[in-house]
Amino acid sequence: MKAIAALSIMGLLASCASIRNNYVPETQQISFPELNVERSASIGDELVRQGTATTTNGAVLSSENNIKGIVLSPGFYPQSGEDEKYIFTNFGTGITREGIGKVTVGGGLFGAGIYPQSIRFSKEKQETCAVGPGSYGITQAACDTEHSYYFEKRPFLSENNFQQTLIYSGRVGDRIKISYREFSGSMARPAFSNEAEYDLSVSDTIAYRGAELKVLEADNQKIRYLVLSNFNTE
Repeated sequence: MKAIAALSIMGLLASCASIRNNYVPETQQISFPELNVERSASIGDELVRQGTATTTNGAVLSSENNIKGIVLSPGFYPQSGEDEKYIFTNFGTGITREGIGKVTVGGGLFGAGIYPQSIRFSKEKQETCAVGPGSYGITQAACDTEHSYYFEKRPFLSENNFQQTLIYSGRVGDRIKISYREFSGSMARPAFSNEAEYDLSVSDTIAYRGAELKVLEADNQKIRYLVLSNFNTE
């Protein structure tokens, strides 16, 4: 009777389950700012940015949740699928990107060292489930109802996202400094970072890798400028 009561309190369930992988995150082109519109920026601010960015739905788990030996860290779990009742999500293992939910396993429902195939969140009630392989090829789930979560949409840099940006780094005399940064996925690529200086006594127009800016005013705190073209748009 004590064992039955404990299972009831923890809300643990073992049942047949199916996994959906039918969700596609939204990917969009970024080109900032508008061309030929006067703007201002301070030191360290972006002057231009161009590339692709992804936003994805997901579930945010506020506290660590141990579901029958499968430990879910607090964090954001990006959506991978959906049906009428559930949101199915991906998760990280080992070293993960900042803020992404991570799963570790001990013995666990599915066996020693075996990870679930998805983390499932109910739309109708506060129920979190680890879903994975069971006997005879039947997918099973272990569930918990004690830990709260909520759904939201977040920016999410995938491995395929690529972005370029120019950053204002100040002025010394007639020369202004611009930093170039290139991002692939969620990591800055140091090999594709660079610093450049431009002499405003020679020209008030500066260019880098196709991005062209007209400097209206600049000092060691801020800059006013127009973007004449972004990295690959005229």
